[in-house]
Amino acid sequence: MIFKLQISKENIRNIEGALKLKKKQVLKYVQIDPEHLKEKDNWYRIGNTVQYFKNRTDCRIIGELLSKAVMEHFGRVNAQYEIGFMGESRLGLLSPNIQQPGYQYYDVSTLHQLFPELPRRYGEYTLKSLLETLKNRQIEGADELIQDIITVYTLDWFTHQLDRNPKNLLFEQGENQRIHLSPLIDSESSFAVNREGHIDTEYPKIWIPAIPYEDPDFKHHHCSESEYDENMFSLMAEYPDIVIPILKQLSDENFDSMIQEYRKSLNGKVYLEEEGVSFLKQFVYRKQEASYRMTRI
Repeated sequence: MIFKLQISKENIRNIEGALKLKKKQVLKYVQIDPEHLKEKDNWYRIGNTVQYFKNRTDCRIIGELLSKAVMEHFGRVNAQYEIGFMGESRLGLLSPNIQQPGYQYYDVSTLHQLFPELPRRYGEYTLKSLLETLKNRQIEGADELIQDIITVYTLDWFTHQLDRNPKNLLFEQGENQRIHLSPLIDSESSFAVNREGHIDTEYPKIWIPAIPYEDPDFKHHHCSESEYDENMFSLMAEYPDIVIPILKQLSDENFDSMIQEYRKSLNGKVYLEEEGVSFLKQFVYRKQEASYRMTRI
């Protein structure tokens, strides 16, 4: 069964005064590969702020916002989103540029500029190689950075996030040269949202992360009958002191109030029919049960 996004147009504002930026203007404010910019060209100046508009009319809006709520509950900083109409007809998510002046920005696919031993080609990236590089290099703040990366990875598993690909896990480096995770972006392929943008109750139960833990070819020969998500199991086996406390917290939390935000209400902007809300609750309960079982191994 699938659930489609329901929209309360009367509660969504029209975005006024948005000036679309040209490529040269975007590159003045945003560190982004020019080729990647061709896919991500919806940059606007609104007042004194450079913002990105993600054109969406489906449940990817809920995937993005619900993932954001879970991440922020665990102290992870996210891009800030507002649902709005661009030009009174294009529904989507508007978010201010997450990049700060004076910082250098990298993603997993460009971190080789700092650490040449890391892979450079798609299809070769793994979380394990990234974590081991950070440990072996003994960079300042490595323990905190590793903890942050593992926390995001574990929460991505919990939300069944499928789009934390090498260009969607960003890092920032300030004048002191210390590296931090940047605010999180692009978390929309989560909570059983399929490629058509619908919440699909028949979603694949085995988590296939865009960045596998140790097998870069995992998606081609994973075991669909496995009792556990192999990437999370491997991560937990090597970093139990970080992963197990997160899993325990996940299994104990009550996420119902976050999900209730997507029930039809007087002031709600987007929502699901009641069966869709019930499905999301069951989705989370199943993940909590899996979290509990993993901590008991």
